[in-house]
Amino acid sequence: MNFNEIDSCFGNDKRESAYDKLKAAYEKGDHSIDVLWRLAQVCHELSSVAPKAKRTAYVTEGLKYAEEGMKADPSNFKCVKWSAVLTGQNAEAQQTKQKIEMGNKFKALLDKAISMQPDDFVLLHLRGRYKFTVASLTWLEKKIAATFYTTVPTHTFEESIEDFQSCYKVEPKWIENLLYLAKAYIGAKDKENAKKYLKVAVYEIEPQSDVEVDFIAECKTILSKL
Repeated sequence: MNFNEIDSCFGNDKRESAYDKLKAAYEKGDHSIDVLWRLAQVCHELSSVAPKAKRTAYVTEGLKYAEEGMKADPSNFKCVKWSAVLTGQNAEAQQTKQKIEMGNKFKALLDKAISMQPDDFVLLHLRGRYKFTVASLTWLEKKIAATFYTTVPTHTFEESIEDFQSCYKVEPKWIENLLYLAKAYIGAKDKENAKKYLKVAVYEIEPQSDVEVDFIAECKTILSKL
């Protein structure tokens, strides 16, 4: 398999072709690390552009490949990274109790991946999301979290802003990061900065997928209330 050709399909409208080739190789018995982490990545990408009804299936499938890769080689950064990314995506879709329960596993994977590559902007965004989620926990959610953690994690909105800003410096046109950066500023009672980044998302960036259209719509709704 020509992995250079496969890699050229990531991040563009050829990703489905990459998925088909990788999946065919996997089904023929090629469960190599190179196939597994690429399958995990392409499933993540497809989940990010697919209609809502298909997103969860891609996340579940991608997580299967990432975890299989980690079992084969726990030190492979790509497998660890996509395990963290897809575990986080999977947790987002769960109810509060399950989301909190999965948070421990997600944070462990995230910490491991960041220790390998501290400047990866996707991982910085995810760490910001984790801190934002923890900072947003209600009293009841903290009580639920206490059943899964010896010490309930604590983070502030300001801490999440640091990670979102680090991501923004590398990838300033990532709509999802702008949305959460604005949400974190709202949590920190800084409406002016929240408006600033919401306006960047709404007025300066063209959405490239249905998911990004949804993010823009959420940005507009939040902006109208500030």
